[in-house]
Amino acid sequence: MYVTESLGVDYIEQPSFDMQITYDEMTIYQPAFFVLFPGVDPTPDVELVGAKYGKTSEEKTFTNISMGQGQEQIAMNALKDCA
Repeated sequence: MYVTESLGVDYIEQPSFDMQITYDEMTIYQPAFFVLFPGVDPTPDVELVGAKYGKTSEEKTFTNISMGQGQEQIAMNALKDCA
């Protein structure tokens, strides 16, 4: 309440995440990496923006790997394939 009263609601409420804005800021030299928390899954938003530009899993132009134990080699292979 103190921050809201002193500085305003803009310092308390975060605008909703917009994957399109994030995509627009990305380049081949400035990629985006997502650090996720339990209950947070940006995959549908990422897939939606990808599909808008013709990048899909079906076309093999989009690869989604949920990193975790044992996924390192799969990720390395995907990077090599994409390169």
